[in-house]
Order: sequence, then structure tokens, then C-alpha cells
Amino acid sequence: MYKILVTDPLAESALKLLSDAPDVTFETRYGLDEDALAQEIAPFNAVLVRSATRITRSVLEKAENLKVIGRAGSGVDNIDLETARGMGIKVLNTPGTNAPAVAELTIGYLFALARDIARADHLMKQGRWEKKAFKGIELNDRTLGIIGCGTIGKMVARKAHALGMHILVYNRSEVVMKDVPFQQVELATLLSRGDFVTLHLALSDSTRHLIGAEQLGMMKDRSYLINTSRGEIVDEAALLSWLTEHPSCGAALDVFCGEPDYNTALAALPNVLATPHIAASTDESQERVGIRIVDLTLEYLRSKYIFL
Repeated sequence: MYKILVTDPLAESALKLLSDAPDVTFETRYGLDEDALAQEIAPFNAVLVRSATRITRSVLEKAENLKVIGRAGSGVDNIDLETARGMGIKVLNTPGTNAPAVAELTIGYLFALARDIARADHLMKQGRWEKKAFKGIELNDRTLGIIGCGTIGKMVARKAHALGMHILVYNRSEVVMKDVPFQQVELATLLSRGDFVTLHLALSDSTRHLIGAEQLGMMKDRSYLINTSRGEIVDEAALLSWLTEHPSCGAALDVFCGEPDYNTALAALPNVLATPHIAASTDESQERVGIRIVDLTLEYLRSKYIFL
């Protein structure tokens, strides 16, 4: 029997796959911190996580029977990959499964920033009719800069092109999109020309603080930054200064450093739209990622290990 530990909530349909599997026993233990997880993990052959659980070296050192870590989502920065690989533990994830949800939220941010929808709604709820305070811009004929053009970035590009936007792309490798006209440019060019700039990158040593004071200084007056990837890609102190000094600019931030703790001063700025890491939080996305990671994990265990 394969023993599987689920440490972050998965869709009921994904848990049903586990409960229906004749060769699986599983347990759900949500909200475990590093020490608690290290104490619990020894008997298990697989652990399924989302973004909340951190699989650190100290956890892995106690994982006597662990063969595979399944991450329901694309980012694996919450897993010590070097230690896991050194121990022969397979790390699986589900890139692309949450792409529609993230891309749709990104497009929602474009509209919300262009028309200051959240602030207008907030004032209306206070009984204030402030029509003259809101003069937005149109997305049509504006330029969207996409930093990181993988599955999500391409989906955003297609949706934005349908809105009449011009697309600029910065990516380390060559981007191919036959159905969308775009220009692939250097980062400085994208930042200086983009009316909106959206980030769709994995967190790594090379992308940490990719957007700092120097890069923000290249952006146009009345331009907007969107981040649905990882908070650490942006230097939050630099962003706070830039947004304070340039009130005509704005940002939509779904991710922050140190989640669930976050930079409350940054989130409180009137020109910031802040959400609590909800980009992939749709019914459809959570079902896709849950089912996919369970399928991949069981396939790996069954193909590599006849009996555990």
C-alpha cells in the first residue's frame, strides 16, 4: 500500500481519487508547520502540497520513506529541490493547469487598474458619489508588456490582443505565438514602452528582485505593474517608494513576500489593488490541479515501486 500525506487542501474530486484507489491509504493534515511536518512525515511514501506547506531540508531529513513530492500548482519554490533530488525524491508539479484562472485574473486587473474600479466601489459603499474623481483610460490601443511568456503569459497575450492591446514580450528564450502579433524586446525596452507590465515568472535566483528601483524608474508616467507570480520577484521597498512618489502610477498585487504575512503599508496605498494570492483560486482550477497531481503521483509510484 502507498501511504500518502496531504498537507494542503485539495479539491474533493482529487481526494476521491485517493480514497477510491485500492492500493492507497492517505491522511490529511492541514496547517502543519515545519517542525510538526518533520515529526509526521516518516511513514509516508508521498506528500501532496500546494503553496502553504514548506518542504525544507529539516523535513526531508526525517522523510525515511518518501519517494515523491507532488505540488498542486506550478511553482516549486516552497520545496528544497536540491535536497530532495540529492535524496532521490521525485518532485512533481502541474504547470499550466491553473493558467486560465491566472490569465483571467490578470485581465481583470487590467480593467480594474484602468478604471480604478475598486476605489470607486469603496466610495460608493461609503455613500459618496465621486463621479468627477474617476477618469480612467481605455485598454484599446494601449501597450501591455509581458515579462515571462510561458503558458500563462501567452494566454494573457491572446486575451489582451482581443481587447485591442499591443503586446511586448520579454523572455529568456525565443517566444513563438503564431496567432498573436507581438514584439520580443529587451527588459528595458518593455518597461519604458509598456502602459501595463505583467509578471509571469517562476521564482529563482535570477528572477528574485528582477523588478527593483532601477527597473521601476524606467516605467512611464501613469503606468501599472501587475504581479500574479511571486512576491519576491519585486523589490517591495522599491515598489512602495515608486508608488508613493508617482501617485499617477499603480499596481495590482496578488502575491507578497513572506505570505501569509505581507507588506501592509504597500497594500494600503490608494494606487494599489491588493488580493490574497487568489489567482488560481477558482473551482475549475483547483479541480484540475488536484486531479492532475494525484494522477501524476500515483502514476509515478506505481511505475517505480511495485510494493512499499
